[in-house]
Amino acid sequence: MGDSAAIASRNLFEIDNARNMSVEEVVETFVPTQSFWRLLSSKNHIVCGARGSGKTVLMKMLGHDHLSRFSNPDAKRIIDSRKFVGIYVPTKIEWVSALKNKPWKDEAEAELFFQWRLNVATCMRFLVTLKSCLRVVDPNEITRARLEIVAAREIGAVWSEGEFTGNSLDDLEKYLMEIEYLMQTQLARRRVTGSLRPNEQPAGMVFFSELFVPLRRAIAIASKFLGFDESTNWLVCLDEAEFLDDSQQRILNTHLRAESGNVSFKISTMPYHHKTVDTNADAALSVGHDFEYLYIDRDLIRLSPSGDDAGESAAFQILQRRAARLDKGLDATTWMYVLGPSPLLDPSPAEWRSGSRMMASIEKFGEKGLVSRAHRLSNSKAFRDQISRKLKPAIILREAVARAKGNRALDVYSGARLAIRCSDANPRRLIRIFNSFLLQARQSDGSLKKISANNQTTILSQFSESVLNRTLSHPRVGANVFDLLNSIGAFAFTQLHLRPLVTDQASGIEIDSSISSDEWDAIKAAVGLGLLFPQTTPSKGDPMPQRAGAFHIAYVLAPHFKILPRRGKPRKLSVIVTAARDGEKVPQRKPKSSPQLDFPLVQEDE
Repeated sequence: MGDSAAIASRNLFEIDNARNMSVEEVVETFVPTQSFWRLLSSKNHIVCGARGSGKTVLMKMLGHDHLSRFSNPDAKRIIDSRKFVGIYVPTKIEWVSALKNKPWKDEAEAELFFQWRLNVATCMRFLVTLKSCLRVVDPNEITRARLEIVAAREIGAVWSEGEFTGNSLDDLEKYLMEIEYLMQTQLARRRVTGSLRPNEQPAGMVFFSELFVPLRRAIAIASKFLGFDESTNWLVCLDEAEFLDDSQQRILNTHLRAESGNVSFKISTMPYHHKTVDTNADAALSVGHDFEYLYIDRDLIRLSPSGDDAGESAAFQILQRRAARLDKGLDATTWMYVLGPSPLLDPSPAEWRSGSRMMASIEKFGEKGLVSRAHRLSNSKAFRDQISRKLKPAIILREAVARAKGNRALDVYSGARLAIRCSDANPRRLIRIFNSFLLQARQSDGSLKKISANNQTTILSQFSESVLNRTLSHPRVGANVFDLLNSIGAFAFTQLHLRPLVTDQASGIEIDSSISSDEWDAIKAAVGLGLLFPQTTPSKGDPMPQRAGAFHIAYVLAPHFKILPRRGKPRKLSVIVTAARDGEKVPQRKPKSSPQLDFPLVQEDE
């Protein structure tokens, strides 16, 4: 009871990784996206998303133990129809790394033990799914217990070659844990002495079978007890496949290529970390035939015709569900009160006629052709879409940055809408940003106070800077990623603040196959970190672009570079790199005072 109370009282704004959340916490805070419903199909999918984009949540929610608890009519129909049954399998870095560190005789032996370990992992997670299925199929505890005994004995007999003597799925889970421990002991003994003991057999011989054979056999047995038929599609959801090497991914690809019957695979990884489409068979994988890519970065906004603002409703849902155990009143209205309107994004009155202040700003900052067009369109309906909608935030930001060169603090990166925009629809980033605000707003009596625009700007700017600086710790290419993003940011700053204004601000890069390997590796790493986003549209589909196309800088970096958090026009990478070499830099000014921030929360390399 004490543990349950502790979980119930946890501040979920301080827990931003689904790996550290209970089943109930994941389910209660989940906001389904279009991608989630796409995954509930018999197709094989490779799910690509940057850190914090929600891959683990998607994989967990596909699992029957999560989906069956989800209070959603569509989810209930899927569970009741027995159409899809998900098995969530985390590909933990601990055991993947342990496999890599063993002194295998050759690659074939390394692959054999990878298959053994993954067979055990999938079977252990199948037991979690089976318990959930039994709970749903037979709500009567007595008859369910009897059914569990029979299922455990029959599945255990198959997995243990008749050695298992337990009477429950918990007993069977303990048996698998003992097999894992025994295998580790045997590997250690062989590493030290060179061999096993006389007449000693390797632990868990059944799990040396072809990958997923023990799982498929258990599915067949369980289906009989559960009353499931061949129309039930079992989804094997493998999380964090970026930890697997090429040979291990090739093994998985072979199963995507093969006829899989009523078993489908959902494999999550970071962008550009599905390292190969090769298989151990004669033919490579065919995208669109054997599997489909599903790119989930900016999932809340990128497929919507309404653009960047489309993710606001979903973002507020995420925040409100996180706050449910902390403060049920912490809804969109409350956040709007605490953070106020956004001068850069929220509509506000502006006078654009000739002689007005805003038209004078266009005349002062604008490129000659733009000024002429503004005057020509000033009394037409086209003026809003072509001129004012694009130029108003640019003028506000340019004037604010110019004023801040003195003693006046910058205050324009403020407002609830802008904070959401700067999360890039990345749930982890969203939670961290709003947790920083919550720390500032909460008073001793539990009420929330308004946060000044200056403090909001400071919080977002420091958050932005910390996210950028964390790229330096990225293995091998961190310095190149840092330099690339700084070059893009400096170029965008120069175009917005030091050059005549145009309607399309610079916000990204355009590349082709002529780029160097170092540049391409830096771009791929930046995409994996959620700091560059490929310019994708529904018509272009989900496969990641290869050494060509446009990539836009993340909105989270806008406060650091003092640019607009909006998609503008990409420029050729060679032009941006040349400008960086010519010394274009972003002028930085340290705030006079800073709020107390808990910035270990913004580490992006977890």
